Amino acid sequence: MAQAVLTMPVIAVIGAKGGVGKTTVAANLGTTLAETGHAVLAVDLDPQNALRFHLALDREACETGLAGVLAGRANWTQAMQPGRGGVVLLPFGAIDDEHQIDLERHLADHPGWLAETLARFQLPPDTLVLLDTPPGPSVYLQQALRVAQLCVVTVLPDAGSFATLPLVDRMIDKYCRGRADFVADLYLVNQVDAGKRLNRDVLQALRHELGDRLLGVVHQDQAVCEALASAVDVRRYAPFSEAAEDFAQSARQILRRLAPPAPLAENRRP
Repeated sequence: MAQAVLTMPVIAVIGAKGGVGKTTVAANLGTTLAETGHAVLAVDLDPQNALRFHLALDREACETGLAGVLAGRANWTQAMQPGRGGVVLLPFGAIDDEHQIDLERHLADHPGWLAETLARFQLPPDTLVLLDTPPGPSVYLQQALRVAQLCVVTVLPDAGSFATLPLVDRMIDKYCRGRADFVADLYLVNQVDAGKRLNRDVLQALRHELGDRLLGVVHQDQAVCEALASAVDVRRYAPFSEAAEDFAQSARQILRRLAPPAPLAENRRP
């Protein structure tokens, strides 16, 4: 069966390993992109249900989520929640281990589930759908990669992240490259401390390895942690901080990559 055709851009924020700040990146990119005037739907595909801590106005209302819809406890309208910065949040929801196994079996048996679900929402074409995914290979990541036009890979400036590049590249190659609607895989280096030589050396190696696939860097900035503790995004907590500007630059690059190519000028005789 052919996969559902999506009319809106889908951005998957992924990572090959945990602890790289992927959900923090997803949340701050979501609110920063919303500042540009785009409607943003942030979908949490991670069973940890952690995106709510960054985006939800009411965390208790996020116990249902997409897991609750699939269990028959709610509909999609009830599962979606207004989030910070104008973002609409679809949380993963609370789930026990038995239901999680059933859910993962369902996703494995229905590889087009996410595409069909997003198509059913009938979102305006200029809506940006942002997917937060669990680290490493999973059925959730497979679902995200099958629909993503743009992948934002979050890595740290350390040897461990550098070693995961081939794994990420294989996954993207399998599920994304070759699709007519796929735009690019871009890498965001998070928590960069320019004062540490190892960080500088790894960042230099990543620049050489990735070339124009390097989306940008987010410098290590205490404002990011303080913003989370204050229940706001970093651009509202500290709009002139280094991290806030880093997210703004990354968001601009994402929109530039997603922009349709300019039409070729017609050849005309003088």
